[in-house]
Amino acid sequence: MTTDPEFAISGYVVNGLATVYCRWVNKGQFQKEAWDGVPLASMDVRAVMEGFGVFVDSQQGSQMQNRLLYVVGSSVYFRPAYDATIPANTWHAGSVSFPVATV
Repeated sequence: MTTDPEFAISGYVVNGLATVYCRWVNKGQFQKEAWDGVPLASMDVRAVMEGFGVFVDSQQGSQMQNRLLYVVGSSVYFRPAYDATIPANTWHAGSVSFPVATV
């Protein structure tokens, strides 16, 4: 877990199921092609399968359901499902649950 006001991530594991919560404010504008991820954190567990959760944010528009908090292996990512331009100072918040194996 972090205490940075611009980035916080925490998680827990119960009976082989992990849940990760993330809050993030990106500092600068950036562009991402569809399904290209921004690495946010690594974990000390490994996801047995990919996990996706809607990563809600302060950006206007109709594509919010296509901006995702994504987990694969031992990594957590921001991942848009479309070619996206994310404005500076956009806040994002979300969680994702997924089955895990210990590393």
